[in-house]
Amino acid sequence: MKRRNWPLAYLPRLENRCLRWFMAYHGRGLSCCFLVVGALYGLYRGCGFTFFPPLSSPWEDVFWTLGKVAAALLLAALGHCVLLSMAACSADVRHVLIRITAFLAEIPSFCLLGFCCAVLSPFWSVAGLAFFSLLTRSVHATLKAGNRIPSSFLKTARALRLGRWQSFWRLHVPFAFPELVRAVLRDLPGFWLQILGGELIISLFLSQSAPGLGGAFLSALKGGETGVRLIILFLMLGLILLVQHGLIGPLRGYGRHYAVCDLTQLGKDRRDDRTFSWRKHCVAGILGTVLTSILLSYGFWGNPDPLSLLVITVCMIGGFWGFAGGLLLGASDGVKKLGRQYCLIGGVVPLFLFCLASPFPIPTVFMPALAVTGLSGWTFFQYDSASSGRQFVMMGKYLRLPLLSSWKDVRFPLLCPALLQASVVSLPFFWDNVYLAAFLEKGTLHLPILRAHAYGMQAVLLCLMTLLAISVRWGIFLPLQERMAHRYRI
Repeated sequence: MKRRNWPLAYLPRLENRCLRWFMAYHGRGLSCCFLVVGALYGLYRGCGFTFFPPLSSPWEDVFWTLGKVAAALLLAALGHCVLLSMAACSADVRHVLIRITAFLAEIPSFCLLGFCCAVLSPFWSVAGLAFFSLLTRSVHATLKAGNRIPSSFLKTARALRLGRWQSFWRLHVPFAFPELVRAVLRDLPGFWLQILGGELIISLFLSQSAPGLGGAFLSALKGGETGVRLIILFLMLGLILLVQHGLIGPLRGYGRHYAVCDLTQLGKDRRDDRTFSWRKHCVAGILGTVLTSILLSYGFWGNPDPLSLLVITVCMIGGFWGFAGGLLLGASDGVKKLGRQYCLIGGVVPLFLFCLASPFPIPTVFMPALAVTGLSGWTFFQYDSASSGRQFVMMGKYLRLPLLSSWKDVRFPLLCPALLQASVVSLPFFWDNVYLAAFLEKGTLHLPILRAHAYGMQAVLLCLMTLLAISVRWGIFLPLQERMAHRYRI
């Protein structure tokens, strides 16, 4: 009898393990299970299988969007492992990949949506758009970080006779994983913007609404159904929070677990050669920015042009975070950590949908600036030197410096490098918002650049937007960042 009933003795232990796994870290196991089941159903629908009847309208759209999220994340993870393994084989391949991904990461993702729709279904067009953006920017950030493996680790791996793949999984991946998590966190606002905004843009140019929360929101917006709009917005926020809770949170924990090297200097995109003339680079960048803005203004956008939106965003973000960041320089690490978390949540929220659903008219020129505010704040808190800033601020208080002298001599030198770094990180997300704002403007909804006969216009728009992004980033912001970092070196 004892031998016959021995499996029953393990049931309480198995139930306790499952219960602990489901409820660990505030129920992240349960969130992960729901994400896996929903993603499998969404992929099942996205691949065109119709063996089971569809669900009711809002829930079916939720699973379609979740399937696109899962497809984009899985493809990005697979592509990241492949490219990182290629970079681990040779230093020359690593330098080539850094240069290629640096160029590809500057392409505004929405400019590729028309080309994706020409060869792929709406489901895979949105998933491919988010996958391309997440892959290029995360790979570039990971390779650019330059977290070299100590020679002692490599010698130990050779002594233990580890193969190439064993060394890759046991050395290169753990050393690159923390920066990969940081890159994914930086690109989360852009990722959700491409998923939901891509669904919305595709629904604008299709005869029927494309499946997904973005298409459902557009249908509710056209029908004037306020209750349905609010339900869809809550479903979007719930899906974003669920992915954040069940996937991004554990990834951050694993990133801290794999932090086996000094990561204090990672993510600072600075050139090793400081002998370049930053004035010449700024002049070339300003000329390229002005010329491409004029061509875009007369050929596609009209007024306001991308240059005006950039100036408005720089003034709003610089003024807001210059004042708020200056006040928070002397704050404790706990306050800054809390502010960083709130800024990340504010950056992930699809603000353009709230602007469309708002009963109060919000000018479209302010939408890119409002959308970039959260990501800029998260990056500012991430790269702000808390210890040195707090020491200098407290020293200024003890010396009883006047208010003007305190801001001029203490707070501004500490703020300037962090603000410029936040601007550099937020630029790709800003260009996607500019592109989306142009489509959501009432006077430009008839732009035919996504139609099948307008591939020439799409190519011209892609080249001009990429040239504008490169001119602003590499010609203006990075030289200014190098100049300020060299001048206010602490």
